[in-house]
Amino acid sequence: MKSLREREIIRLLTKQFVGQLGVPLGFDDDVSAIPFSSKTWIILKTDMLVASTDVPPGMTIQEAARKAVVATVSDFGAKGVQPKALIVSLGIPAPAKKRTVQDLARGLGQAVREYGCKIIGGDTSKADDLVIGIAGVGFADPDRLVLRDGAQVGDVVAVTGPFGKSAAGLRILMSREKSDIARYPSLVNAALRPKARLSEGIILAKSGGVTSSIDSSDGLALSLHQLAKSSRKNITVHTIPVPAEVRTFAKQHRLSSIRLALYGGEEYELVITITPKKFPDLKKRVPSLRRIGIVEKGHGEVVAHFRGKWIRVKEQGWEHFR
Repeated sequence: MKSLREREIIRLLTKQFVGQLGVPLGFDDDVSAIPFSSKTWIILKTDMLVASTDVPPGMTIQEAARKAVVATVSDFGAKGVQPKALIVSLGIPAPAKKRTVQDLARGLGQAVREYGCKIIGGDTSKADDLVIGIAGVGFADPDRLVLRDGAQVGDVVAVTGPFGKSAAGLRILMSREKSDIARYPSLVNAALRPKARLSEGIILAKSGGVTSSIDSSDGLALSLHQLAKSSRKNITVHTIPVPAEVRTFAKQHRLSSIRLALYGGEEYELVITITPKKFPDLKKRVPSLRRIGIVEKGHGEVVAHFRGKWIRVKEQGWEHFR
């Protein structure tokens, strides 16, 4: 029997609950929302880390716990919302060792200090694999919440940083090639210690110039497709920021640096569309911001125009049950 893919599973689950009253964002954005008043929405997000699929060789328990928080915080960043509190659910394999629990606590503590939120409770259970579930809550003015569906024709498509480092780092860790680990420490670090663009997302949202936003945890290509489909516009990409070390690594291993950048995933950069006149000011306020393309008329397609050639960007990225 054919196994369902992740997005097929999500569609089957969520179609049972479409149209629920009081759920203004539905299931198609980075976060969920419950109206608290006309001026305030409660913003909610949950994410899960499972060791067998989300923890590469060489990642410590402490780093895994921190990464679990980063994944949830990143989605708050994409909406421009500060998470206030987190609830943590832990599945821990037996025998539960003191060192393991201490490392989990250290990683969680490091992450909440880093992103200015608090852990206020949770649940713990025995499990066959290490599982870390993080649920976050925050508050937002619905008029300032940046969704996925607001891109307009002529908007600048921009990202908050380069792509490809995490994908390259993951390849190095999976291969366990010691020479590559020593030669490319920044790539390995990108895979082991990702960063959420929370402060940048809050600045961008407050500006009023961002028309749509998503985090790139599932890959740049998939994120662009999701923005294009949600906004019912086309996106044309003219450049992709790829660090020099990614190009060097790709050349050494006969890989495409562009494919690493487009389809790698777990970068946790923000992919956004910006009103053109606002871009210069936002570039000053968020120096890492980089223009990569433009929004055009259409119905949800993503193409790239590099060196005089048109390339169709596949709707492909990180997905469970692939």
